[in-house]
Amino acid sequence: MPYQNYHPVYLHLEGRPVLIVGGGAVAIEKLNSLIPSGGRITVVSPEVQDEIQRWHDDGSILWIKREFQPADIDHAFMVIAATADPKLNATVYDLGNRALKLTNSVDDPEHCNFIMAAIAKSGPMQVAISSAGCSPALAQRVRNRIESEILTENVGALAEYLGSRRPEVKQILPSYKARQAFWEQVLDSKVPHILATQGVEAADEQFRSMLRRAVMTATEPSSVDPLKVYLVGAGPGDPGLITVRAVEVLRRADVVLYDRLVNPILLGYAPPSAECIYVGKEKGMRGQSRQEAINAQLIHHARRGKLVVRLKGGDPFVFGRGGEEALALAEAGVAFEIVPGISSSIAAASAANIPVTHRGVSAGFAVFAGQEAEDSKGDRIPWKAAAHIPTAVFLMGVERLPLIVSKLLEEGRDPSTPVAIVSNGTLPTQNVVVGTLTTIVELAVGVHPPAAIVVGEVVRVREQLATLQLAPIGFREAVA
Repeated sequence: MPYQNYHPVYLHLEGRPVLIVGGGAVAIEKLNSLIPSGGRITVVSPEVQDEIQRWHDDGSILWIKREFQPADIDHAFMVIAATADPKLNATVYDLGNRALKLTNSVDDPEHCNFIMAAIAKSGPMQVAISSAGCSPALAQRVRNRIESEILTENVGALAEYLGSRRPEVKQILPSYKARQAFWEQVLDSKVPHILATQGVEAADEQFRSMLRRAVMTATEPSSVDPLKVYLVGAGPGDPGLITVRAVEVLRRADVVLYDRLVNPILLGYAPPSAECIYVGKEKGMRGQSRQEAINAQLIHHARRGKLVVRLKGGDPFVFGRGGEEALALAEAGVAFEIVPGISSSIAAASAANIPVTHRGVSAGFAVFAGQEAEDSKGDRIPWKAAAHIPTAVFLMGVERLPLIVSKLLEEGRDPSTPVAIVSNGTLPTQNVVVGTLTTIVELAVGVHPPAAIVVGEVVRVREQLATLQLAPIGFREAVA
């Protein structure tokens, strides 16, 4: 069904004349929303319900006891048609719209040049929710959820607290970028929690300490005040498995540097103005030289005063070289924060119904970088440990699968040990191949990265679930 696109705005109604035509339950609903805004509200209706009479008696509104007249709209800033007569409501709208008034006919989107949103409010914080007139009931349902889960009393109190300190910060930190960076740091600090749990005085102590440090930083010989770099885990592939915190920082990003395994859907969380830069591995740009180039970009954009998100597949600290980037930022004096992500070392196995630990089967697991498997003495994988730990997971190892299998067998792993290879884990294209150390190399011909290799008796749990008709649907399987 086609619907009208509306542009959301917040109106300053204090002292402005608002006309409501009608005196029944619908008018009362609109008055409950409009009276707190401070508008000069006039109700025109021959009769009104008792609540409207009380508002008139206490001076909250003015009630004119008569039928609507076209001249009533002349001095109105906003006009609301809220009678039980659709023809009268349409007439009020036509008159108001021709006079270029903000005019709304309740529950009649065709006769509105603006619509009233469902408002979720806590202190100075408020969110307007609209279904573009399609379903006011759904808008109310969303409003209720936002009020109960997001716009809590603490959020309203925090907004009021920060608003009261803005003039002081603006005076002390004249640079817009410095103030922007400072407020981001405050929101990421302990100040909100201290305010909620210990009160204003304790929050002020932490706040002013941070402000003193910000003043010292702002007076350093730098033309631009750096913001922060977030090293963010994008999860295993399914965009629904990114964390709430990761989405929060993406929505504030000025620059996003992302890898090859990051689901491109996630870039949609960044603002349209954000600069998204691909830094995935390319031919001729490998290893340390590639990493140093990425480190340099992170530092460069942060020093431009940008809020930078380094978006990595999985978790930044699980074979993501996030530690190297954090050290480079720290050495350059650039603030950073780690936002953990769900590692494919666990998620891919879980998506294939394989628990990496299972009571009575596997009391522990280890994750290895499969690309480190080498024939030479420079091999950095502890093969003895890999061969004897209950569950061994190898990432980035498909291309070295024969060598991985050979090394495990050399160190005494039972040739009948089950092995599963999960490629494109958690995605609709997920593919699972199951075999043993004896058969898996032959069975895995044609399997391409990204993939996780799971070695251990836990793979048999998947088989048990399949027997109970709980196996994943639509995945190709080859079972030896």
